[in-house]
Formats: sequence, C-alpha cells, structure tokens
Amino acid sequence: MPSMALETERKYLAADFAALRARLENCGARSSGVHFEHNKIFDTPDNKLFARNLMLRLRTQYQKEHKRSLLTFKGPEREREQFKVREEHETEIADPQAISCILEGLGYQVRARYEKIREIWRWQDVEIALDTLPFLQAVELEGEKEGIIAAALQLELDKAHLSVKNYHQLHQEWLARHHMPPALSFVFQEDERPALMRRLGMTDPMLSDQQIREGGVCR
Repeated sequence: MPSMALETERKYLAADFAALRARLENCGARSSGVHFEHNKIFDTPDNKLFARNLMLRLRTQYQKEHKRSLLTFKGPEREREQFKVREEHETEIADPQAISCILEGLGYQVRARYEKIREIWRWQDVEIALDTLPFLQAVELEGEKEGIIAAALQLELDKAHLSVKNYHQLHQEWLARHHMPPALSFVFQEDERPALMRRLGMTDPMLSDQQIREGGVCR
C-alpha cells in the first residue's frame, strides 16, 4: 500500500525580500532560480471538491526556455494552528493540454486561475519560496516542522506576520479590505506581464495570453 504524502508549510507575510536574500546567501542556502507559473484549479460545476476542502490543480512553470507542468491533488487540511498540513500527491506530466482534456472529459472544469512568480531556495531540508502574486508578496516554508521553525529563526522571519492560510483565503481577505467583490482567480494584468517576463529573461511569445489562459481546445 503506498504511503501518504503530507505537505507541511507555513507562510510569512510582509517580509523584506532583499534582506531575506542576503540572509539566505549568508547561511549557505542554495538557489534553484526563479520562474513564472500559471495554475488552473479544476472542480465540478457545483464545486464539490472545494466543498470538501480538496484541490485538483494543473500547474505550468516557465523558466526562460524551459517549461514544466505538474498535476497535483491536495486533501483536506489537517492542522491550522501553527502549520498547514495536508495530504498531497503530485506528478510531472508531459502534455498539460491532454490532461486538461481528460479532466474535462471526466466532468471537471477550470473554476479558477492564479499566477505568481516564485523564487526557490533550499536551506538544509527546508524549501523556501519567495512568492510574488498580483496582490501580495509572501515567503512560504515547506518541510518538517522542526526544520521550518529553525529556518524561520535563521532567516529572522519571526519579525514577519505568520499565516497558515492558503493564497485563495488571503486573496479573499485582500478583496474584502479593498471593498471589492469575492473572486476566485487572481492573475497579473496584461500590461504587467511583459515587464515580469523581461525580469525573468523570457520572451513574450512563450507566454502569450492565448497560450496561458486557453491552452488549446479539446476536440
């Protein structure tokens, strides 16, 4: 019987990325670069997965001329005090469009989309992600609980605001603070993307709006 994979993480909000990068370098953390990612959240038309706190996600990461796609299933959250813990199963896929068509054929639809720029570092056994979203900058630490605590202290993240909420929940709070209606998706504005791509050394044709948002048509 296969073992269950558990994802354990926490986020830190309002961290100074420049100062954090300096601390990461000083403590010997290793960088694996930065990428742009576009995520599609699949669900039934009546959102049965969301109602059960389940998630089915198709993620595509773009890093210069390299593209990588991952299909992820996440189970219900198990702990919410100091850490977010949930079951996670993930696999790399060669043809994201084919997977999209398979999921649609099974009755799932794209119910939400979100984008972010993610810069990944690793210190000991902890993955540290510096995330830039359309509405927020956050640091996400993933690993064993003891390692996450040690990394947060090493990087002086105790001065930042700790959160175990996911980005959807943080987005709803941001919308409410700005007196805006609820929305499931959060993507960069069209006039923002070219500058973001140049920052990552990418060219626009690789990330055309049609390529990202539509991903082809199932036939």
